[in-house]
Amino acid sequence: MRGVWKVSAVLTALVLVVSGVAMFGYSGTMWKNGIGEGGEKGVIPLMPPPFIQIAGASDIKGGSAFPEDEAGISAYVNVGESIDLEKVATIFDQIENVSETHVIGFVPISNYGGNVRPHLYADTSGWIVAYFTKDEPASLIMDWQNNNKGDVNNPKIEEIKTTTLEQAIKKACEAIGIDYEEIEPKIKYYDFEFPEADSMLLFVKTRATDGSNYVHISIPDNYKLYEASYYHYAYDLDDSKLKIDGKTISDLPNGEESWARVFRLYDIEEDFSVGQPHTLEIYYYHSCDDEGSAGFATVLIYKLS
Repeated sequence: MRGVWKVSAVLTALVLVVSGVAMFGYSGTMWKNGIGEGGEKGVIPLMPPPFIQIAGASDIKGGSAFPEDEAGISAYVNVGESIDLEKVATIFDQIENVSETHVIGFVPISNYGGNVRPHLYADTSGWIVAYFTKDEPASLIMDWQNNNKGDVNNPKIEEIKTTTLEQAIKKACEAIGIDYEEIEPKIKYYDFEFPEADSMLLFVKTRATDGSNYVHISIPDNYKLYEASYYHYAYDLDDSKLKIDGKTISDLPNGEESWARVFRLYDIEEDFSVGQPHTLEIYYYHSCDDEGSAGFATVLIYKLS
């Protein structure tokens, strides 16, 4: 079973000082006792899949149809048997590329505010890779819907057990008749856009009543931060803001629809610089009743310099 890190966790290396923050952790083959290879709780190791040498390098002997020059954050696994590509294609709402040995398409994953659509690659040698492209923020991996044990008016995300990429792999497994629970612990992550990065951190914070909640984080200057991205959602609102150190970086004002969401990159140099502490604030306001909520997910892609 996948390991998780509950509320009030403290990330020792990145000095993430939190209260009521859910984090994503993992106890697959790269971990021991839920602790990453660097001893960091809640951190996902990023490791290249064996079917490539390194992102951007020449193909290994025999070649690979996987579009590593286009992919960004990815989750991958080998199911240990040949895959029926026609069955995989039934989960796509759009096929992008197909041959006798592989297929690539978009998989709709229901999430707050509507579907997200990761790519999914599958081939006859058993590989399944779900990914977002390098032009898409890594924060798209946050799966609010499957991690929320409450409802959208009273979110209870005490632990993060899955991502939208894993949900895409799960759909593929169900289509081809593979037991997802057996292969889930074998799923690994890699960022093809930043092949030197070796770690990823995902954490979230929500607010279900008028006011603000805060997360305090400090990233030491001996860390190389490649990407910092966010997913800001709000439901049934008059106003919700995401702020860093008092500066509003995302504003979701009231509109005709109950849902609003935005995926964007933080400005690392200006807003999310390493070597100094930062405060992230999620603000929510609703004038009519106690319904609705807002929240944000942050994904960091990095390595220890």
